[in-house]
Amino acid sequence: MSFSGRAITTAAEDARGDVEDLRQTGLSDVEFGTAHTEHFADYSAAIEQLGAGAQAMCVNLTAFAGQLGGAGTSYAGTDLGSSQIITASGAQP
Repeated sequence: MSFSGRAITTAAEDARGDVEDLRQTGLSDVEFGTAHTEHFADYSAAIEQLGAGAQAMCVNLTAFAGQLGGAGTSYAGTDLGSSQIITASGAQP
């Protein structure tokens, strides 16, 4: 679980740098095309929402990875404790 948490964190952090560029369109209304200029504001708003959603996804994945890593650590500690109890009980006459 800890390994998976680290892998998810790494992927989310790598993607975060890529999705930062999504928040704004690289086009102006003129570049969007004169026949489509009236739709540019909606297009631009949609691109901004897409970028915000992608960034939120990265943040949520990082948080999930932290929880996953924490659960893995908790399980490992519990397993170690159980192993020690079983080993100790088997050593007694």
